[in-house]
Amino acid sequence: MNMTVALLLGWVVGYERFFSGRAAGSQVYCLVCTTSCAVALLAGFPTLWYWGTVHDTSSADPTRVIGAVLTGIGFLGAGIIVKSGLNVRGLTTAASIWGSSAIGILVGIGFYGPALGLTALFVVSTAIVPVIEHRLPAHSAIATTLRFRRGHRPDPDRIHRFLVERGFSIPSDSLSIDYDGDGFELHCLVFANSIAHTRVMSQIVSDLRDLPEVERFNVAPSSRA
Repeated sequence: MNMTVALLLGWVVGYERFFSGRAAGSQVYCLVCTTSCAVALLAGFPTLWYWGTVHDTSSADPTRVIGAVLTGIGFLGAGIIVKSGLNVRGLTTAASIWGSSAIGILVGIGFYGPALGLTALFVVSTAIVPVIEHRLPAHSAIATTLRFRRGHRPDPDRIHRFLVERGFSIPSDSLSIDYDGDGFELHCLVFANSIAHTRVMSQIVSDLRDLPEVERFNVAPSSRA
């Protein structure tokens, strides 16, 4: 029951990130929140460790081993996370690896029931939650690069107004401008009130073609932390 509540509350926090088009979506929050709950629960019932056998926790405290395992596996998972430009990959896999260590810990101390429950909740987090979320409202994040014609100085405010009029928005902290001596390039994230990246990209492509000062452009699905 406790782990189920933890999963639901983790999903509430994660869905807000998913809705905002952020990289760390609901699956990561569900996995981390549920795993943390499981570890906290096992620490609260020392008399049930190792099938209820008598053991002296003062001389050999298993919680020290548990902490070391979770920390070590956390570093292993962190090595899978990759940031490429505005995209972040591997967060869910990293959280799954870290969470699976808790399943092993639960089995190791004899908590077979909670281990099976945590495994089932992991399957819900990674397989069922995404299906549900794609039926709910959310924002699409599209990485956009605009190459302006030679001699033209870009006006970010005009670009922003142009996109806002068409139902898009640009987070100010995602905007950057490059100049290579031959022309300007504007890089930004474009957000739309839809999770369907294909439809959003088609609309952006159609709208950007109406900007005469843009020589060429590139759009691609994106996410950010």
